[in-house]
Order: sequence, then C-alpha cells, then structure tokens
Amino acid sequence: MAVSRMEVSKVLSGTVAVIVALSVVLALVLPLGLLWVSRLRTAVSRYRASAERERAVADQERATAERERTRSAERAEEIARLAAVREELDEAARRERMLRDSVQASFESVARNMHAMSTVQQQVLDGLEQHVADARLMAEVMKADHAAAQMTRKAQTLLVMCGIWPARRETRPVTLFDCVRGAQSRIVEFGRVEVHGGQTLYAVAPAVEGLMHAVAELLENATVFSPSRTQVAVSVREVAAGAVIEIDDAGLGMPPDVLEQATGQLREGLDLAQLGAVPRLGLACVGRWSRELGFGVELSAASAYGGTRVVVFVPHRLLTEPQEGAPEADAEPVVIDPGPVTAEPAATGPATPGGTPAAPAGGGLPQRRNRRRTTPRTD
Repeated sequence: MAVSRMEVSKVLSGTVAVIVALSVVLALVLPLGLLWVSRLRTAVSRYRASAERERAVADQERATAERERTRSAERAEEIARLAAVREELDEAARRERMLRDSVQASFESVARNMHAMSTVQQQVLDGLEQHVADARLMAEVMKADHAAAQMTRKAQTLLVMCGIWPARRETRPVTLFDCVRGAQSRIVEFGRVEVHGGQTLYAVAPAVEGLMHAVAELLENATVFSPSRTQVAVSVREVAAGAVIEIDDAGLGMPPDVLEQATGQLREGLDLAQLGAVPRLGLACVGRWSRELGFGVELSAASAYGGTRVVVFVPHRLLTEPQEGAPEADAEPVVIDPGPVTAEPAATGPATPGGTPAAPAGGGLPQRRNRRRTTPRTD
C-alpha cells in the first residue's frame, strides 16, 4: 500500500522534533551530567584522600601505641633492674653495717678486757708502792706502773672509738697545767715534754678526763714523729675566748696532703672500720673528744721548731674558777691522773713514811696520788 507524501512528511517532522528535543535535552542535561561526574570524581578523590589520611592517622596511632608499649616495657625492665640494683645495694649496706658492728663489738670486747686487766694491774701496783722502801725497786715498780698506764690509755682510746666514754674521775676543777702534766704521764717518752703556763686556768671537772686523754694522744704523736733527742714544747695561755694549749714538736712537719688527711681525721666522725686495716686511732679519738666536749683542735705546719704545731682551744664554758680551799698549782703540781712518776731510778726519791714516793728533784714528772677506781661509762 502506497504511503502518501503527507504521511512521510509527518514522520519526518516527528523525527526532526524528536531530534531537536533530544538535542535540547542533551544540551541541558550533558553539562549537568558532566558537572555531576566531576563532583562525583572530586567526592571520590576527597573520600580516598580522607581514607588515606585516616589510614595514616591510624597507622601513626598504632605506631605511637607500639612505641608506648615498647617504652612501657623498657621502663618496666629499667625499674626492675633498678629495683634489683637497689636491693643489692641495700644488702651490701646491710652486710657492711653487720661487718662494722661486728668489728666494733670485737674492738669493744678487746678494749674492755684490756681496760679491766690494766686497772687490776695498776691497783696491784698501787698496793705494792705502799710497801716498797727500796729506791731501785720502787723505780722498777714505777716502770711497770707506767706500762700499765699506757695499756689503760690504749684501752680507753678503743672504748672512745666504740662510743663509750670513760667515767669522770674528778669532782673538783683541775688546772690546765695539771691536765697537761697528767696527759704527759700517760705517754712513753714523757721526759721529752716541757710544759709552761696554765697554773691559774682551771678546767671544769667533767672536762678534765677528756682533755687529759686528748692531750695525751697529741703528745704521743708529737714525740713519736720527732727525733728522740728533741723536746716537745707545750705552752698554756689565756685568750679572750678561753684558753689555748699549744704543742710544738721539732720533727720534719707534715706534707700538705698528710696534714689534710690528719685534719680530716679530726673533723670527720670516722669509725674503726673506716680507718684502714692498721688504723691509727689517736687523731680520730681526739676528734671524738673535741666533738663530745666542745673544744677545738687545729693542726698546722707553723711550728717555730720546724715541726708540727697543734693548738687546742678550750672555750670559756669548759673553764671555771678554783674552788675555795683548792691548792694553787706550782712548778711541781700533783698529777691527778694515774701515771708513772718516772722510769728512771735516779729521778725517784726515797719513800716517804706514808709509803708514797717523794717528789723527784729537777724536771722529772711529779708524783701522783693513789688512783680511784676507773670504769668506762656507757652513757
């Protein structure tokens, strides 16, 4: 069947209209589609970037957490190591304290036994002196008595280093002159010591024993470390703040390092375990007495005799006025402390009727009274 021209024309017109409509639609929709696609791509890119950032942050957080765990583990290990080290140090300190206590207990036991034996020996010699009339025999008795006095001083030094102070012997003030002479009687080479001054300066009774003991140790050092043919000069004088006891020897003096070490022994509260395998106790004992009683001790290389000078400063609070009726000290005072008169027979006079040796002539050590019983105090 033949199609008319009119129908073809309608079809073409419809087709053209459709094409035009499609073109219009495409012209309107295509830019929107492209814009949407662009926005979609941008959104996808942003999402991916955000996801990457989140992954990076998550990775960083995981790494940080891992580092923190590692640090925590390391800190825990370090704390454990430090705790172990501290425990070892505490154990070492405990063992050291036990060793120190054991050493001190051993020294204390030895010192107490020495002190007891020397006290008994001196009491026996005291009784013997009352019955000896022969001058030569008396001289030998005095030598034995002097040796016993040395053992007593050594025992007292050990006791002081163990923190046990000798009991107070005196109940009355004693002149510093007598204190030094009493200290002189406690050393081996007592004949080399020359004492000047101090007859009018009185030490309070509680300080007498400590001053005697400390000065005895200083005199012992001065005689040991100077030639035996030289003298040790001791001068006692009053100063504005109290009194001083100056001890000068004629030795070679102390090198600066040795002087510093000796000063350290005076200043520091060293115990027996800190003084070495073969401890020298003298200066350490003097230091303990100085801190206990409150007097000062200075060492220097300024001796006029080329040796070492020791200055003992006794403050006013350790000095006092003489009691009523107290005898004045003279050139040959009675030594209050136990000790030998002299070790030489020629220096010992005949016995007096009362049994006590007469005072020696010349510059020998003065005679002493009978001792009172002395025991270390523990307070």
